[in-house]
Amino acid sequence: MQQTGFEEEIRVAIVGAGGFGRVALDVLLEGGSEGEILGFYDDAHAALPDKIRGFPVLGDIGMLKSMLSVEPVHVIVAITGNRARLRVANSIRGLGGKFVTAVHPLAYVSGAAVVGDGSVLAPGAVAHPGAVIGSHCFLGANSVVDRDAAVGAGAWISSGAIVGPGVRIGARVLLGHNASVGRKASVEADVMVEPGDVVEEESLRAGQ
Repeated sequence: MQQTGFEEEIRVAIVGAGGFGRVALDVLLEGGSEGEILGFYDDAHAALPDKIRGFPVLGDIGMLKSMLSVEPVHVIVAITGNRARLRVANSIRGLGGKFVTAVHPLAYVSGAAVVGDGSVLAPGAVAHPGAVIGSHCFLGANSVVDRDAAVGAGAWISSGAIVGPGVRIGARVLLGHNASVGRKASVEADVMVEPGDVVEEESLRAGQ
């Protein structure tokens, strides 16, 4: 697992300069990585300010992809939409791009948990022993992925949401604020669990 506080000197680009991009920047800064941050790339760069918290908005995603062919850059794809985030991340990965996992110092990740590359963990997020979190996920403030649970790539676990022991969360799932998934239940790919909803010991499928 890669996370903030890098031993090697690398440069980090954030794709997406909206709300999620600002959260990712904050997590990186709190982790002491200010000196590694290049800035932002966003296809809407022309409508954005020149700088965000002192870091430049450098251009569109195509410009970042061109740069990857000539110099190494580590990336966080901070696009809120799960499908779009994975699509962009996979296109960057296909060009040989590498990804940073940003873990806020106030988050807790067990040494027996696994967090995929490109994920962002906000303050208070918890990953208990045996938890497996896929690439390019977001764990919001005070969210919990309990022991032996698995969260698929590109999932969004909102603030206060609970993924119970042994749960299986599919790729690109959106778990709303303060929602919970009970012990050993499963949520299939692309499902949205509404804020505050409780999924008990069953399988929740798309369209339900």
